[in-house]
Amino acid sequence: MHSAHNLAKILLSVLVLLAIVVPLSDAQVEEQSLIKTVVVIGTGAIYKGDSASAREAAVSGSLILAVDMVTVEILPIESIARNFKAINEIIYSQTGEFIQGYKVLAESFDEKQYRVMVQAAVSIKALEEKLLEAGIMVVKKVLPKTLFLVAEQHFEDNLLNYWWGKDSTFFEAIAKVSMAETLSSEGFSIIDHDNVMLNDELYTAYDKPDLNNQEAAAFGDLLQAEVVILGKSTAFIVPNTMGTNIRSFKGSVTVRAIRTDTGDQIASTIQSAVTANSDEIAGSLEALTIAGALAGKELASQIAAAWQQEDQLPGMVEIVLEGTGNLANFIKFRSMLKDMPGVEEMQIKEIKSNQAIIMVSFQGSAKELADALILKTFESIGINIYEVSEKSLRIGLVPG
Repeated sequence: MHSAHNLAKILLSVLVLLAIVVPLSDAQVEEQSLIKTVVVIGTGAIYKGDSASAREAAVSGSLILAVDMVTVEILPIESIARNFKAINEIIYSQTGEFIQGYKVLAESFDEKQYRVMVQAAVSIKALEEKLLEAGIMVVKKVLPKTLFLVAEQHFEDNLLNYWWGKDSTFFEAIAKVSMAETLSSEGFSIIDHDNVMLNDELYTAYDKPDLNNQEAAAFGDLLQAEVVILGKSTAFIVPNTMGTNIRSFKGSVTVRAIRTDTGDQIASTIQSAVTANSDEIAGSLEALTIAGALAGKELASQIAAAWQQEDQLPGMVEIVLEGTGNLANFIKFRSMLKDMPGVEEMQIKEIKSNQAIIMVSFQGSAKELADALILKTFESIGINIYEVSEKSLRIGLVPG
């Protein structure tokens, strides 16, 4: 009894010395899977001998830590630092929505603390959706190459100026600069129009400040852009009550984002900012810069969400299932497959004596479905995944 107590104390010491956040080896190679399984250790303080409440607190803390850990893996550190308050509110208030299941692997306690080792399955899909709803981008794939077609008018100008005009190649809109900087910091690739050379025919076709969506898409496609951001920005003087030497300036940005392959609008925003300055030029430029940065932040969130929807749309995955001669196992597999997260519908395409082909409408890739199947516990049967290709799986049923 005494040796067992000492062993428990040694184990506790080892657990404390370790940082106690250890991802499973499978999870390390499943960065794109729908579910991430991690092992964490949580601690709860024991007050007045109430070990049950301490255990509950330790488990709850473990689950929050599990979601924290996955968040760090799917978001850039810069994004976490910039959105730290919002991310914490999401994780702490909605932890249960991200936990698909958990198991207490080990537990130990002394007079002051209760510790538990917990294996938790965290839904990456649910976490990403909540982050995107909060305007926090989760970059899963390369973001689009983006071209700006933003015309700009300062308070002293009579007309809009734009860089794609025949005599305006070197013009640079102030609001565009801050928008481009914001998108670039979020992972977008910005096409530098300074290196663009247009022939006279193209100058004639597109030499106007207000291109429509189809014109902008065609122009952007010529320059190998995937998304075009077009619109206008203006700066003008507004009334103020700050004295004769100080003037107020309002910068306004109205822009929308168009896919060049379809001409569809995928984002839009209207932003404005007011500044005060005794220098007219500095005041108007500052107002345009601030409004542009606000517009860039909003566009980055909207475009990223739209761009990643392609990955989230259900696709068809073909499963070649072997070992279906045991009808009971075949039925169990189909039933459990149907209830898996991300599976929208399935249809049997072909049945042979010991093989079936099943078409599955799945919210993800074939690899992601394979990863989810590996983590799934099938009652009284097992599976072997022999082959994973872009749109198909070959699976064998194994009697339990």
